[in-house]
Amino acid sequence: MKKIVKPIVFIKRLIQIMRTSIQKSIRIQLITTFVFCVFLGFLVTRVTTPLFEDMNKRAIIDYSSSMEQINMEAKSTAETTAEENSIVAINNMIEDENQRLKNGQNALKVLVTDETGKVLYKTKQAQEVQINLHDMMSNVMSFAINAPAGKGEVELSRREFITFYPVTIKGKNLYLFVSGIPEGDVSYETKKGPFPFIIGFLVFIFTFFYITKRKMKQIEAMARGVKEIAKGNLAYRIEMKGQDEIASLTGNINHMAEELMVKIEKERKVEKQKNQLITNVSHDLRTPLTSIMGYLSLLRDGKYENNQQHNEYIKIAYSKSEQLQNLIEDLFEYTKLTDENFVLDLQEVCINKLLDQLIEELVPQIEERSLTIEKKFSDEDLYAVVDSEQTVRLFDNLLMNAIKYSKDNGEILVSLEKQPNNLKISVANYSEEFTKEELENLFERFYKKDQSRSRVEEGSGLGLAIAKSIVELQGGEIQAEYEDGVIRFIILLPILGEN
Repeated sequence: MKKIVKPIVFIKRLIQIMRTSIQKSIRIQLITTFVFCVFLGFLVTRVTTPLFEDMNKRAIIDYSSSMEQINMEAKSTAETTAEENSIVAINNMIEDENQRLKNGQNALKVLVTDETGKVLYKTKQAQEVQINLHDMMSNVMSFAINAPAGKGEVELSRREFITFYPVTIKGKNLYLFVSGIPEGDVSYETKKGPFPFIIGFLVFIFTFFYITKRKMKQIEAMARGVKEIAKGNLAYRIEMKGQDEIASLTGNINHMAEELMVKIEKERKVEKQKNQLITNVSHDLRTPLTSIMGYLSLLRDGKYENNQQHNEYIKIAYSKSEQLQNLIEDLFEYTKLTDENFVLDLQEVCINKLLDQLIEELVPQIEERSLTIEKKFSDEDLYAVVDSEQTVRLFDNLLMNAIKYSKDNGEILVSLEKQPNNLKISVANYSEEFTKEELENLFERFYKKDQSRSRVEEGSGLGLAIAKSIVELQGGEIQAEYEDGVIRFIILLPILGEN
């Protein structure tokens, strides 16, 4: 049983390999199609050939064999008679033919005449008593001259065949005439015309065209797709069918269109962002600059009532100058971080100590706002491979953001914990309500919370965008959540190494 199963498995595997090879190669598909169409055309030619042979068949009736037989009987009788020098052989022949005639069979007519043409012996169907030897011999010679030369000629009408032999019996010259209607042998001649070949050729052309029609449609669809893509319709996709080179080319064209569309969309987005950046920067720079110029103009023109007002104008102008400086620094920092050529200075940093140091530095500002800060850190030192300078800026932005937007007498909670593959840092504070849309836009450049719903007006709008860029450059994630009056920023930094 195993001996039978193994060849079957081998054959199935071989068929599967051949099928896969055909499906993946357009060259093999064309060769296979051509061979199949040639075979089918040849088969149709062979099948239709007999049909056209029957139509072109011509019947040929050959009497030569029967005539030869009549002649041989006459010759044999004449030779026997001459040898025996007796009329016995002739009489036997006459009796045999009479018996055939009596039995209803085709019988030969036999006449034996002397030199004057007088009939001496004859079969029963012969009526002649006297014949003209000259005319009879002329008829025999005429038939011999006009008779078919051999096989292959058609005798259109059956004529009586006559043969004769001179016989000498006991010194007396006699003439033996034997005649009869010869039996014809029917054969057929066939003319081979071009029609079977023409039909086979047409079948080949039609079958080849029909089988390759699907591939041609794929090529046409691919040509239309390339034309559409060339027009700028990069969203157009060519339907991919099969597994061969055409399908591979179709996939590559679709991939190319996808890449081009993504690239163009990216370029458009960059261009849009650049325009937005210029617009936002222009607006944000102009606002404090206008205030600075306004107050300096008042001071220059001496439009103040007393020294207190003079000092107030100077203080406001200085404050706006600081705001302008912070905006320029933030803009410079963001531009640097979004540069593709920017390289981080990675090193192993203890995140616990880094956060402790930053919180200590911000204590005066926290107390100024009557805020409290609570730390929830792990007892062990937690390390991550990060750029220390950029990470300090990241946490400083988040902590300053929490101080600015916390409610008075509120609490800021900073937590740090270790997870299987990363460190989770959370900065949370009580704040005004955030809508879903505001949460989604928090990390966008120059985004500021609705001024009508926020008491904080200062800020570049780049702090959280810078924080996001720093986190993502270090392979981490950042997100914002709002629940029960608490806004929470969660940072995940991957643990690339442990102390």
